[in-house]
Amino acid sequence: MSILEQDLWVKYTKFRDDSVKNDIIVKYMPLVKHIVKRICISDVSKEDIDDLVSQGMIGLIDAVNRYDITKGVKFETYASIRIKGEIIDYLRKKDWIPRSLKKRYKNIEKTIETLEQEFKREPSIDEIMAATGISKNDVLKTLSYMNAGYISSLDEVIENNLKISSVSDVEIINPEDEVLSSDLKNNIAKAIDMLQEKERLIVTLYYFEDLNYKEISKILGLTESRISQIHSKAIKKLRERLTDFV
Repeated sequence: MSILEQDLWVKYTKFRDDSVKNDIIVKYMPLVKHIVKRICISDVSKEDIDDLVSQGMIGLIDAVNRYDITKGVKFETYASIRIKGEIIDYLRKKDWIPRSLKKRYKNIEKTIETLEQEFKREPSIDEIMAATGISKNDVLKTLSYMNAGYISSLDEVIENNLKISSVSDVEIINPEDEVLSSDLKNNIAKAIDMLQEKERLIVTLYYFEDLNYKEISKILGLTESRISQIHSKAIKKLRERLTDFV
């Protein structure tokens, strides 16, 4: 935290001044947009994005109201939990991924598995499109939406227990809770280790290095749609392996 940021928090903690609070909110608005962008991979309307940003702002304001500077946790880390929580709750209540899209995804998923067995490799988007008769745009849209859904369903497990473990380390005071948290992290780590090399690398770059698809695609020399496809598969595997812990 910079000296300027710390000064803002000291002032707000001491005086609870609304003008200072507004300064803090404005300063961290880009964090909300960043999180929304990571959840909404592609093909999302401006209206939907605006709705998610609005929900994220509710989480940000809640984080500002609740944040305790004396805990030693970075505000960005703490706020990320609140922001994502609001967005994910909104998506779940809205049933953001419609049944028709889920049905189409099952068709695509089954086709991918069949083509993998036939080709002994992961199929390309064009090969999936040819086998399903679904347009390239709809294939990409379906993979993107379902990927966002998987990320949402695993968010608390992966993000809150690995990437932002510093929060739980501060808040855990019960020895039994500490053991459970440690066991959970170990199980998540083991599940990630069981992924294929490319899947594991993408999960690591996305969750631990905070890179987006465009940045990962440049590193791996793959298209963003291919990164999305591999990420979807990896997240699905993790969700299945961690069912008992979600």
